[in-house]
Amino acid sequence: MDTLLDPVTDLQDKVVDGVKRTKQPVADAITGAVALLLERVPEVPALPYAEVIPTPLELIDNQAKFATKVVNATKSVAIAAAKAAAPVTDQLLDRGAAVSAVKAA
Repeated sequence: MDTLLDPVTDLQDKVVDGVKRTKQPVADAITGAVALLLERVPEVPALPYAEVIPTPLELIDNQAKFATKVVNATKSVAIAAAKAAAPVTDQLLDRGAAVSAVKAA
């Protein structure tokens, strides 16, 4: 059965696909910029305190882990709220089986 969530999911899929399609053009553009830079400046000096500065890959990994933790924590709170509201939302959305289960408890 189609629900109102189906068009939202379709749009979300299109957004994710659009982001994925940018991967190669972005990588190609950066590769070209780096090649041009190294052509003009063959030796790039190290930054002061370079040993304590994280690499871009380390930053990305760290931030992705953080974002995952935030999403999981937020989902947990939202699920708890939805479960707490279920006696009313199940009636509003005519979810009879769920209403019966709540009444039996």
